[in-house]
Amino acid sequence: MLKLNVCLAVGTCAYLLAVGLYRLTLHPLAKHPGPLLGRLTDWYSVYQAWKGDRHLDFVRLHEKYGTFVRFGPNRISVNSNEGLKEIYGMKCNTRKASYYNTFAHVFKGDSSNTIVDPVKHGRKKRVLTQALSENSIRAMEEHILINVRRFCDLMGDTPKLRDDVKREIRAEGIEGNGWSCPKNMTRWAGFLTFDIMGDICFSHSFEMLQKEDNRFILDLLPKGVQGMNIVAHMQGLLKLHLDKILFFRLGRDMQKYQDFSQTQTDTRISKGSDVSIRDVFSFLVDAKDPETGSGFEMPELIGEASLLITGGSDTTATAITSTIFYLLHNPTANTKLTHEILTLFPNLESIRGGPHLSRARYLRACIDEAMRISPGVPGLLPREVQPGGLSIAGQYFPAGTDIGVPHYVIHHNEAYYADSFAYKPERWIIDLENGVSAESVALAQSAFCPFSIGPRGCIGKSLAMKEIMVVVARLLYLYEMRISEGSCLGEGAEGLGEGRRRKGELQMRDLFVGKADGPMVELRRRERA
Repeated sequence: MLKLNVCLAVGTCAYLLAVGLYRLTLHPLAKHPGPLLGRLTDWYSVYQAWKGDRHLDFVRLHEKYGTFVRFGPNRISVNSNEGLKEIYGMKCNTRKASYYNTFAHVFKGDSSNTIVDPVKHGRKKRVLTQALSENSIRAMEEHILINVRRFCDLMGDTPKLRDDVKREIRAEGIEGNGWSCPKNMTRWAGFLTFDIMGDICFSHSFEMLQKEDNRFILDLLPKGVQGMNIVAHMQGLLKLHLDKILFFRLGRDMQKYQDFSQTQTDTRISKGSDVSIRDVFSFLVDAKDPETGSGFEMPELIGEASLLITGGSDTTATAITSTIFYLLHNPTANTKLTHEILTLFPNLESIRGGPHLSRARYLRACIDEAMRISPGVPGLLPREVQPGGLSIAGQYFPAGTDIGVPHYVIHHNEAYYADSFAYKPERWIIDLENGVSAESVALAQSAFCPFSIGPRGCIGKSLAMKEIMVVVARLLYLYEMRISEGSCLGEGAEGLGEGRRRKGELQMRDLFVGKADGPMVELRRRERA
């Protein structure tokens, strides 16, 4: 028995040594530089995904190794606009990587955002494209605005307190001169976007703005997504059920997230056609495959529900939060945007989809610049190279290679964005007098990918941008805003470690979606509003 155990141990060591030597010397990607552990094993990516600093690690790797980094045995990260176009653009020779099969495993079915098969994706995309068309969004606009009005009212309110408590907090200077009590912008923006998605996708609000009952979702969702992000880098963890041992809490949150998605699906299906608007889910329920005549199966509907909840709420909330954060940390931009808003819009209710909003150029620039510095998905979206291979800047990558461009990294590439960590909305507007040429704006646009690009880019981009623009514009129209005195929540600081020392940068964890906290904001109603 002892002899057998020794033989097994020796055999295992010999196998691991042989695999390691192959990956370092004979593997088709062996010539590409990267961290030693990453070139040897995907445990490197599992660790970074668990830690939540993956976007910062990609920055360090590209600073050290250059444009192309091998961060896994079969994984390449690219930091160039050419790579962005070749990997994600139209007619690119890639498809979604097997990474996304994890989402199908968890939800027992594919969603339009995670399905690997391009033919099946086309079917799903056609349905959601119709559901999120300009005509559909216009039909849903009043339901969006109901939630935005409620959000704006609550942001300027102070809690209902006993008179003695009010006297105490006023004595301490917390509430005075018309300023509201501090509000955590990350959380309140999340409450808003979740309520909006509940209304327009499932015909029932989650009521997170008014009630605490469902606010647990705000923390549950990123944890559930992080759990899937971790095991997606080493799917053997799922097959061997090791995720339940190594990442017990995250696995539990993944299950809760799945259960929540199923609950929303069941609740919406039970309503049938008894809804006030044709919501997004009604398009999914009514959809029929033109070839087979079959509709979406229950696991597919649950998968789409999870996509709608995540894609339509969390990333949109991050964009709202980051825009407010950077405006409050950059007074010149804040003043300039406030002037545009107060001048362009004749009244509060004119701030909605339409000609006034489309003319708010500086508003769009401020939002784009915030999404550049702090993208809602900081890491990379992996693609698998198809037969025939892929060439980028003279570098050839064979079929089967997992490859991608990290959003946070390319958004801070100095070749496309000079002084890349500075908040400069002007870089998005052609102004020859101030040195912003059409060429420099085009160069910035060529590397800009907060919604990804190409045929697998975000289907709900138009809806998200309209929400973000309306919310930011209405807040600035109604209120003066300031960072709560003494609060530094959301800011970088010396003690936070490498990549987190910039005070003026909103700090995020990369859980696949970006997760921030803060800033703590106080609001005071403008006299004209």
